Amino acid sequence: MKLSVFTVATPDLTPEELCEAASAAGISGIEWRCKDTPAALRKEAPSFWGNNICTLSQHAEEEEISRFEQAANRSGMKTISITPYIQCGDIESTEQVMRLAKRFGASMIRVGVPGYNRTRNYNELYEEAIAYLKVVEQLSRHYGVKALVEAHHVTIAPSASLAHRLVSPFDPDCIGVLYDPGNMVYEGYENYRMGMELLGPYLAHVHVKNAGWQPPRTESSDPLQSQEWSCSWSPIANGQVPWKQVLRDLKAVGYDGWFGVEDFSTTFETRTMLQTYANQMKTWMEEIE
Repeated sequence: MKLSVFTVATPDLTPEELCEAASAAGISGIEWRCKDTPAALRKEAPSFWGNNICTLSQHAEEEEISRFEQAANRSGMKTISITPYIQCGDIESTEQVMRLAKRFGASMIRVGVPGYNRTRNYNELYEEAIAYLKVVEQLSRHYGVKALVEAHHVTIAPSASLAHRLVSPFDPDCIGVLYDPGNMVYEGYENYRMGMELLGPYLAHVHVKNAGWQPPRTESSDPLQSQEWSCSWSPIANGQVPWKQVLRDLKAVGYDGWFGVEDFSTTFETRTMLQTYANQMKTWMEEIE
C-alpha cells in the first residue's frame, strides 16, 4: 500500500515538519497544496484553505521550490502531485502548474472542473469542460504529467459516472480521475465498485477522508415544518464511507495507486492524525487480505 498526504490537511505544519511527521508515520508520498497566499491571510491562524503554511505558491520562485524539494528529500518523501485550485479554462495556470510538477518529478496535477449551482445549464458547462480538457490533454503529453479531474460535490463531476463522462473522450494516460468517496457523501454516491469498474483505466488516484449526515439539532412539534439535515467531515474511521469495503472494491478492480489522506475533521492534532490514518489504513488492508 502506497500512502500519501495532501498538505491541505496539514495547515499548521511547515514543509519540513510535514515531511518529518509523514515519514515517521509510514507515509511516503506528498501532494503539495499549490496556491498563492495573499499577504493578509498570512497574518491569520493556520487553516485548511486560508493561511495554510504547507502550501507551495503557484508562482513559486527558485528559493521556495528548493525549500520544498529539500524538505521532501531529507525525509525520503516522494512528491507525487502538485495540487492547485485551477479554474476550468485557465490554460495559462494549468501549464504553469504542469511545469512545476515536472520540476518536482510529480506524476500528476489536479485540473479545473466547472462548478454547478443551478445558475447555468449543465450541458453548457460540460461543453466548456471538454474544450478545456482537449488542450489539457495536449499539455499532458508535452510535460509528461497526468491531469486529474476530482470527483467533487458542487461541480459537474460529483460522481464516478459524471467524472467518467468528462474524461472518457481522452487518453487515460493523459487525463484521469481522482476518486474521492468522502466527497461523494456530500453528493455523488454510487455503488463504489460499479463506479470503479466504469472508470477502468481512468481511475488514477484516491483520496481518503470521511463525512456524515446529521439530523436537525432541534426537533419540531410540527411534522410538516421543513427541517434539513446537514453534512460535515468526520474522522476516517467514523463516517458514512465504509472504507474497508471501498478498499476491497479497489483491490477487486486492480487498483495499485496511491491513497492520499485529506482529513478535515479536526478531531486529532495534525501529527496524530497522520499516524492514526496510516495505522488504520494498514490495519484495514491486513484485514481484507
